[in-house]
Amino acid sequence: MTEVLALALSFPAVVYTVLLGVVLVYWLFVVVGAINLGDGSPDGALDGFDPEAAVGAAKGALEGAAKGALQGHLDGVADAAADVADVGDAGDVGDGDAGDSAVAALIHALHLRSVPATVILSLIITFSWLVCTVTMQLVSRGLPPSSQPLLGWLSLVGSPLLALPLTSLSARPLAKVFAHRHAPSHRDLIGKTCVVRTGTVTSTFGEASLEDGGAGLVLRVRVDRELAVKRGDQMLIVEWDRERESFLVEPLDEVMKHGRDRERT
Repeated sequence: MTEVLALALSFPAVVYTVLLGVVLVYWLFVVVGAINLGDGSPDGALDGFDPEAAVGAAKGALEGAAKGALQGHLDGVADAAADVADVGDAGDVGDGDAGDSAVAALIHALHLRSVPATVILSLIITFSWLVCTVTMQLVSRGLPPSSQPLLGWLSLVGSPLLALPLTSLSARPLAKVFAHRHAPSHRDLIGKTCVVRTGTVTSTFGEASLEDGGAGLVLRVRVDRELAVKRGDQMLIVEWDRERESFLVEPLDEVMKHGRDRERT
């Protein structure tokens, strides 16, 4: 344990140790904000500390660093590849499109866009710290001290390269967790059938449930005319009333009856 601690606080692992500390502090802020710790005060503050403000600041800083660091690192890899490809073809000058395409292809291949940038950066830093520490531990045991500074610099630069595939493998199972799920809009619900769950529905009162394949939705529903509506009646959603922030509904039986009458005429 003492040996690992000494390596973590020595060059080059100390660089990633500091970054790993920043990552841990960030996720600590996230946990504090998520569980909303407080001392019982109305605003939920903890001795003047505002978790939401701290989380917002830390998140903004880490997301900016994530995007900049990741994009800069991948741009460097793409530029190096482009320079090699340009050898023997000096007449062609890259416009940046090839480099951007290479970066986009690399990010897509490694599945680095499937989770938030803060998670990607956290994983890269964690694996970089792990690779760097293990490498320097092996180097300190098998090579003379004179060659360790050079290998230290190589380990500092090479650790993120080895961390990228490890980050990709770790990010793939997390993709489902961070998948974007779009809630249905008001327009998507128009034309669907709901069931009244209150004793009646008027122009100012009423609720109905709508099956959506999951837990179901509870909607505020209204009618613009006098109707004998009771609990359990099936209603058809015909419009969204923005002023009342409710759905206008009509009895499903009447709508179907009018439809049959129109077909007959």
